[in-house]
Amino acid sequence: MVAADALAGYLKILAAHGQPVAADHSAELRSGQFHDVVLAGDVAYRFPRDEESRRLLPGRARLLEALAQLDLPAQIPAPVGAGSLYGPVGSCYLPTRRLAGAHPAPGLVDDQADADALARQLSDLLDHLEQAGTEPGVRQAVPAAQAGDWRAFAGQVRAVLFPRMSVAGRRRAEAELQAVARVSPAGGALVHSDLGGANLLLAAAARPPRIAGILDWDNACIGNQASDLASLAVTFGWPLAARIEHLRHGPDVSVLAAARLIAATFALQQALPAALSGDQDSLDDGLARYRAD
Repeated sequence: MVAADALAGYLKILAAHGQPVAADHSAELRSGQFHDVVLAGDVAYRFPRDEESRRLLPGRARLLEALAQLDLPAQIPAPVGAGSLYGPVGSCYLPTRRLAGAHPAPGLVDDQADADALARQLSDLLDHLEQAGTEPGVRQAVPAAQAGDWRAFAGQVRAVLFPRMSVAGRRRAEAELQAVARVSPAGGALVHSDLGGANLLLAAAARPPRIAGILDWDNACIGNQASDLASLAVTFGWPLAARIEHLRHGPDVSVLAAARLIAATFALQQALPAALSGDQDSLDDGLARYRAD
């Protein structure tokens, strides 16, 4: 189905449910790996694209509702109004606040003053997320990471991805999986799990840069903040990640070391769900460095 037809179908469903989109000719469709998102006015309507995402939709709504009650230093896509959380794929959806802002641009931290301002904000954000992990409503809405999560991930990678790799690629992946197994996923913080450039929004034209919003909380858990630090490092560079950690924990570099091991698995983390969902482009991108001898 072409994008225009898909958008027209979604708008028809929304209009039938009384959503104020019928006359919105500026509506846009954004397609992700697991959701289609219709942007119409001040609302983003999330439509699951597969059964697993459909099954998880009510839980995603509960998490966003819990996050909306917190005093986070950035906006989140809080639910707005009534959606249709329990219908079949193609007709169920979650309406959320549409966030304004732009994704971080390359070279954003080249200026030292901008880098320092961003490091302070991200340090504060991680502090807030650590505190959020103690909130009962949040802990009820997201799973807790388990000690065996990396072992389970490694087993799936070996079963699903190793047959698609070269011999050298399997050796590389095996070394990364054995290294990250030394990192405990468990912890007490609210972890976004993909706190990178695609999910961070900055206020338009703000100098120094100001974090305005955080998208896509679908993989949030209660766990180890090394995961979020790894995403920030891949987005902004390891020097900025080191600055964030120094602001938070002084000379202790243990979280930074764990983040490096986690970051080394990001391509595998991209490739595995892509293989399971049939997303060939994401799979090819994730496995690119594992296919050459």
